[in-house]
Amino acid sequence: MPEDAAVQHVRDQDFKNTSHQGCYVFEPEINPKDSATRPAKRRKTSSINEPSASTGCSSFIPLLRGNENLEHTRARLDLFDDAWVQQERNIESLLHELNVEIIEEVADFVTNVDILEGLRRIPTGLIVAGPSVGVYDSLLHSISERIKLETIAVVVNVTSSQATNLKSLLKYINRLATDEASDSANEEPLPDSQQDRRYLNYDLQILYDLVKSRSISRVVLSFQDSEAFEGSLLADLIDVLSSWNDRIPFVLLFGIATSIELFQDKLSRNTIKCLRGKRFDVARFDDTVELIFKAATSSGESRVLWLGPGLSETLLQRQKGYVQSIRDFVRTLKYAYMTHFFANPLSIFLGTTDSSCSLQHDHYEAIRNLPSFREYIEELIKDNDLKTIRNLLNSDTYLYDTVMEHLKTGQKALGDISMVLEVIGTIQIYAALKPSIARSDLYIKGMSGELAGSTLTRDILLSINKLPSNIMSALLLKLSDFPLPGLQDAYSDLEKMIGTTGSHTNALRSEHDIHYDSLRTTIVAQKVKLSKHRSALSKDDAVYSKIVNRVHELLGNFFEKGLANPQTLFLHELFIYDSKSPHRDVFTPKPRFAVERAFSSPHDYLGCICCDASENGLSSTQPATAIIYQLYLESGALINISDLWSAFRTIVGADENEDEDSEERRVL
Repeated sequence: MPEDAAVQHVRDQDFKNTSHQGCYVFEPEINPKDSATRPAKRRKTSSINEPSASTGCSSFIPLLRGNENLEHTRARLDLFDDAWVQQERNIESLLHELNVEIIEEVADFVTNVDILEGLRRIPTGLIVAGPSVGVYDSLLHSISERIKLETIAVVVNVTSSQATNLKSLLKYINRLATDEASDSANEEPLPDSQQDRRYLNYDLQILYDLVKSRSISRVVLSFQDSEAFEGSLLADLIDVLSSWNDRIPFVLLFGIATSIELFQDKLSRNTIKCLRGKRFDVARFDDTVELIFKAATSSGESRVLWLGPGLSETLLQRQKGYVQSIRDFVRTLKYAYMTHFFANPLSIFLGTTDSSCSLQHDHYEAIRNLPSFREYIEELIKDNDLKTIRNLLNSDTYLYDTVMEHLKTGQKALGDISMVLEVIGTIQIYAALKPSIARSDLYIKGMSGELAGSTLTRDILLSINKLPSNIMSALLLKLSDFPLPGLQDAYSDLEKMIGTTGSHTNALRSEHDIHYDSLRTTIVAQKVKLSKHRSALSKDDAVYSKIVNRVHELLGNFFEKGLANPQTLFLHELFIYDSKSPHRDVFTPKPRFAVERAFSSPHDYLGCICCDASENGLSSTQPATAIIYQLYLESGALINISDLWSAFRTIVGADENEDEDSEERRVL
């Protein structure tokens, strides 16, 4: 037994030894005497007025001058979470669909390319991702995950910050490749024969031994910001890698923000001969922004909040003027959602409220002070509907029913506008209108009420009149997905006529087509006169013209009914967010103004009594930087340093019992 106890003690000591572990949790031993003598920590209690952390609404504060219940504050936070989660899910799905094709192409290229096809020529993928670095970063992560699923590979991301010289760059590649291979192989040790060898840390023999021992089929080097690398350094690196290409299966991926021609100009001819390149085009940045904005502003069952025209124009102009990543644009959309539910107490009406009893009287008073409510009352006064006005002003229950009814009406009106925009975008594609107006511009015009009766809608309808029968048939088939009354019957009549007349090869043309218009020249009394002449229509073309006129009339009525002015809708402040100042303050900061104001009025930032400015704006108790800055503002174009120093010493002041040297040391 004593012997068994000794063996068990040795085993316990070996188990407690953590030198063999790559990572362990440090657990200090607690002396029971210290815990017994240590006084118990007093629990901090919060005051009654402070909201508890368990309420779950610490990020949203009570509104309505602080009279809002915590239950309603929490409800606004929950509404924001529900509204944005659905939008975020749609955006992420859209981004995945955009990137899945390019990810599959690059991954297939890396896994299936023949390394030894060209002697000393490295397979190279040129990914033209545009100016957005964030797009390439997310693509690289997805590509690396896809490659590792299909083959044993090591992916090393090389950035310009590590490219000080060739030795440091090779050392960085060796270190990252070794770390990644060790992690993927669960830290399996190298053979003893390779561990005994010692190489310089920038020698690629280290990487070769790793590839040979782990049976790695691909070593992918990804250069995210290829334009930031020096051309000479990049040429030297490619030359070294090509000399090892027969032993190490290198594959290079370059993220290009400008163009392949400019990237090629950085390299010499001998360096270019060492590469076997293939181009991969990522979706254009502007097109991606348009698709995301369309996903964020399209109608849907879960849509409760719409972006206003002013805010939408500000977001898009900022995105085009200052090239940001896609993720930054998504964050601006999320901030817009958050701001509406954070700062608008009436956003609680966008949720499913059981009855009017669950709301406060302050909510109804806030509704009665809305500009749209006043306009609605003025319309009722014109109609002499005094009973409804009295009920809206005196009865909260009646006002609640009216609000919920008009919220449904307003959401339906905005859904109709979104449907009209989809129809206009479809017609632009089939009619091949140039220049084509972007979906975002259409949304801004539609939300501002500028599309109804505009020249744009008239041009859209005129373009339909000139479409031949084959394009008209394809257009009506596409528009059959929308609930347009009478359009399905027009499509059926057109298909019957095409099948009867056999006009599949020769397209029919309407009377509005310029094919039937011609100019005649006549000379009368030695004067030339031009006159228009219209050719006679065939029987089939005349029937087709009637169908075209019917489609023109149906779409015209659809545009007229669907393009309402959102700014005139009752309670549009509840479901349309169009405030630009929060975004301007957050996403367009003014650091110079903030620093200058801090130096001019330090009391506003420090909040202390000693920094309170005197009558002339200067005080000896202010920070030295604030005093120097204010003296700098009072000086002219030329500053005398001696005078500035004397003025600073005068403001700071000196003690009577202090000599000149002591005073100067104290001031400094």
